[in-house]
Order: sequence, then C-alpha cells, then structure tokens
Amino acid sequence: MNRFEKDVLDALSGSEKEVLERRKKELDRIYSEGKACKNGYRRQCLAQEYKRLKAEYDYIDGQF
Repeated sequence: MNRFEKDVLDALSGSEKEVLERRKKELDRIYSEGKACKNGYRRQCLAQEYKRLKAEYDYIDGQF
C-alpha cells in the first residue's frame, strides 16, 4: 500500500482535514522549490512530482 492509498483510507476514516493540510504543505514546498531551482532537469522533475501530487490532492479533496 503506497502513501496515496494510506491517505485515502485515513481521509475516509475521518481525518481528511489533517491529510489535506499535510499534502497542501508538501505541494507548497515543491512549488516554491521549483521556482527557486536553476537546474532545468531538477525543475522538470519537480514539475512532474507536483502534477502527480496535485492530482492526488484533488482526488482526495473531491471525495469530501
């Protein structure tokens, strides 16, 4: 079971606010790190990770 599946189960069990807050913090961290990054390859990797995590965040948020 990966982190996304664990977070979905935690959100369904009643702690959706904590799960969404933790994921939002991580999204903000990745976004700001990507803005400050001067390495193009690293920025591209961060953008892919941000896109994946944003889709997961939207899915969890859409459940409630």
